[in-house]
Amino acid sequence: MGEEKSIWYKSPVITTPLLVIFVFILLALSRVILDNQPDNESNIFLVISIIQIFVLILPCVLYYLLKSRNLSSPLFISLPKPSHIIFTIFTMLLFISGTLLIKYIYYVGGGQTTSLSGYFDEYAGDTGIIGIILSLVVVPAVCEEIFFRGVVLSEYRSMGSVNAVIMSSLCFAMLHFSIENFPIYLFAGIIFGFVTVITRSIIPSILIHLVSNSLSVFGSDLFLRVTVEKSGAFFAGFVIVVIFGISLLLVISKLEQIYFSYAEKPPITTLPPSSLSYVPKVFLSPSFIALIAVFVIIAVST
Repeated sequence: MGEEKSIWYKSPVITTPLLVIFVFILLALSRVILDNQPDNESNIFLVISIIQIFVLILPCVLYYLLKSRNLSSPLFISLPKPSHIIFTIFTMLLFISGTLLIKYIYYVGGGQTTSLSGYFDEYAGDTGIIGIILSLVVVPAVCEEIFFRGVVLSEYRSMGSVNAVIMSSLCFAMLHFSIENFPIYLFAGIIFGFVTVITRSIIPSILIHLVSNSLSVFGSDLFLRVTVEKSGAFFAGFVIVVIFGISLLLVISKLEQIYFSYAEKPPITTLPPSSLSYVPKVFLSPSFIALIAVFVIIAVST
């Protein structure tokens, strides 16, 4: 009986969704703090930064302490190899073009996406661009990647790389509590997880995440809207699709080279198991179902 309890306690399909639920609740509560901040609060971005660190990093520490594991045990906390730099650049281009393609489909279909550019317009003159970049670009990129790729993806790694990427991406998309923009965040999470698994480092995903947040803050939606209006929907869509296709080919080509090098000199002694056999266990976990329920409740109520 004691052995069963130990297995239950250590199983990532149970504990990891519970960790994410805890973070969701903390994040929902933190919104109350932000809503009660005075409109003229000059330190609003400092408050946002502190909340993000508290909500995303502190639970990671508590999680590993409760599991009696060393804080250095998460995977991917290492520098990428120099040979991965070009791959990261190609993946970044794939991410940018893919995000623009999704937003283009939203725009042509009459839908809308949200961005952080409104914060920039409203507070740039009061707090300075440095405060905005730190709180809306740098801090969330670092904290979210440590949490989702450094911990969540690493925990699911024992259930297969594909499951790890998908689960960390789903959790990342749900963190933003936006049903309308769920496809955009899911695509971003898949790219972040994909580049982390290939390079075995969260540094590339942090860099791409920085680009993602920068585009949101400085108005990628406005750029797309102006481009479509000036050049026409068909031409703009054609250019985006072509760039996305070229980026995909470049990523696949570089990926092939990376795996050839891995075949000659494996980066690890043991490979993760096949994801297919763990699919029911991962996606039908009671904890994960509870996580979905929490996401729906918070997303609908906000």
